[in-house]
Amino acid sequence: MFSSRFHVCALFVALAFPWALLAQGRVLTTALEVRALTPTEAASGIPAQLRGVVVFIESPSSVFLQDDTSTTFFRMPARTPPPAVGDEIELKSKTRLGLYLPGLDDSTIRVLGRRELPPGIPAQFDDLYFGRYHYQRVTVEGIVRSVQPVDARKSLLRLAMGSRVIEVRVEAPPASERTLVDHRVRITGLAAGLINTPRRQLVQPYLRVINWAEVVVVAAAPPAAEAPQVSAEDLLAFRVTGLGEQRVRLEGVVTATLGRDQVFLEQGAMAFAVRLGQPTPLTPGDRVTVVGFPSMEQFSASVVDAEVLGRTPGTAPAALDVATLDELYGQRGDPLPGKHDGRLVRIVGTVRDSFKAEDGTTVLLQGDQRTIQARLPDGAAIPVAGAVVRLTGIFQVDTAVSGPGFRSDPGLVSLRAVLPSGLEVLRTPSWWTPRRLSTVLAALAGLTLLAGGWIAILRRQVRRQTSALRHRIEAEAALQERHRIAREFHDTLEQELAGVSLRLDALATRVDGEKGKNLIGASRNLVTRIQVETRDLISDLRDPAETAGDLLAALESVAMRANADEDVVVRIAAASALPPLPAGTVHDLRMIAREAINNARKHGRATHVTVQVETVAHQLTMRVVDNGCGFEAATALETKRGHFGCAGMRERGRKIGAEITWHSTLQKGATVAVVVPIRPAEFAPRQSSPAPLV
Repeated sequence: MFSSRFHVCALFVALAFPWALLAQGRVLTTALEVRALTPTEAASGIPAQLRGVVVFIESPSSVFLQDDTSTTFFRMPARTPPPAVGDEIELKSKTRLGLYLPGLDDSTIRVLGRRELPPGIPAQFDDLYFGRYHYQRVTVEGIVRSVQPVDARKSLLRLAMGSRVIEVRVEAPPASERTLVDHRVRITGLAAGLINTPRRQLVQPYLRVINWAEVVVVAAAPPAAEAPQVSAEDLLAFRVTGLGEQRVRLEGVVTATLGRDQVFLEQGAMAFAVRLGQPTPLTPGDRVTVVGFPSMEQFSASVVDAEVLGRTPGTAPAALDVATLDELYGQRGDPLPGKHDGRLVRIVGTVRDSFKAEDGTTVLLQGDQRTIQARLPDGAAIPVAGAVVRLTGIFQVDTAVSGPGFRSDPGLVSLRAVLPSGLEVLRTPSWWTPRRLSTVLAALAGLTLLAGGWIAILRRQVRRQTSALRHRIEAEAALQERHRIAREFHDTLEQELAGVSLRLDALATRVDGEKGKNLIGASRNLVTRIQVETRDLISDLRDPAETAGDLLAALESVAMRANADEDVVVRIAAASALPPLPAGTVHDLRMIAREAINNARKHGRATHVTVQVETVAHQLTMRVVDNGCGFEAATALETKRGHFGCAGMRERGRKIGAEITWHSTLQKGATVAVVVPIRPAEFAPRQSSPAPLV
């Protein structure tokens, strides 16, 4: 009666609740109204006033109340004693957002009396998995797989509901007087589960049961020794009558033990894994009888939640020698691929790589055409890459893939070494591994590059030193030759001119005629000018600025001598930093500038001359600009009898590879432009650009 009334009320409230929320100031009065709130509505703190029976208590912060419509949970204020399970209460509260569904907060209760707990809602595994009856009393039925104590006051029961297993957490220790394993039971408890808090998702459902009174045996299991005996070939194989959900009994020889609860048994040509419910010491070679539940692993059937009924010591079976990895995978067209799943095998392969993992060391073994992962236990020696090893271990199919038709074929497979001694190194790799050979070749290539770079640097330095030495020798030779010529001029030409000047002075005292005196005076002036030119030439030959390659200093000396005549003002202007130049180039540019200044003063009657110097794009440009009367460039540049100034400038330009051009207009001055190419090696500007010279 309670159940039918519960379902009718639940349907009514579910239909009427969306319209009830439209009323302002509505007070929630049923558990179903609370459960139906959205997260936003639940967090807004809607008032609620409910009446029902307490069905479970987790803590003062999680007390579960069920009324005629559904179940909800509420939180008690701090230091307030909670009610007892079975108390009928009335509470006033407000809604809050729970981890998975809405609940109530800051609740005040009034105990009305005691009441019998309501029956559970019949539920299947999917009802629990999808949270349909979450935090409600449900009744489930299934086969008990195992019962284990959690602590002194709680137990953990694992219940198989068809092919799925769910945990049942009982708030009482296991009953020592009976065992429920393999019994079909009916359990009533609170549907709960683990919650993914950030996403509000149900991760794993389970049941909460108050005590063992809510676990009722429906069908008792036969004694373990009377469980139906099957062979390894019969595990989950086809039977007309089916195999059933309860335990079966098998015999086999232990081939390996992994961990505390997993063993591998061999029965003829078949092998299978067994997971024990309680750790039992077994050694390879023991002939054992086990009873447990059939379960399908990734590829082959195994027995889980098993217990050992009998054990007889024996000799450990030999491992199956496998010729190639293809035999483990199953060759193309093999009618029984993966037939060695679970067997103890021995295989020879080449180590490709190895790396550490949480459960030990994983080694990649290379066969003729395939590669397989082998997991080594702690303490096993890690072989180096390239070593040929023999590995003894359990062959396992980790994944399965769809084969032709209805067939399932092995996907990923692996070997699981049982003991550290299961790995035997047959042949160590050559020291010349590809990695080491690559390292040596890379080192040799690096040394070759370094040597080549060092040789290139040395050659460059040798070229620099050779060029500098050649320039130094040329400059020294030119300086010595200039000094020699200067001495010769001083000792011969200048002395002879001085003698001519003295004779003219003496002759002037003996000539009485006016015409003769004028002739002697003109001759004396001519000799004086020749002496001045000779001294200038000697000074030019001894000028250190030219030998130092300093063009600005050489041009400054020309300007100072020209300015000494007081009939012209010569100015030197450098638009950019100038590189040091060969002494011969400096000398020829200096003489070209001097000749241009003399032409501007004598022929152009200029009063101001500017010598502009700049370097652009690896070439030097020198311009001599005057404010004289100018000339006709088309006719004036033709060589005239007795005038060789322009011709000499052209010859000096060709000598240093320069191009000379004249630009002039009558009464608007003239410009002589000299463009000299500079080699990149010579283009090394000075640290600071000199200021214009006057």
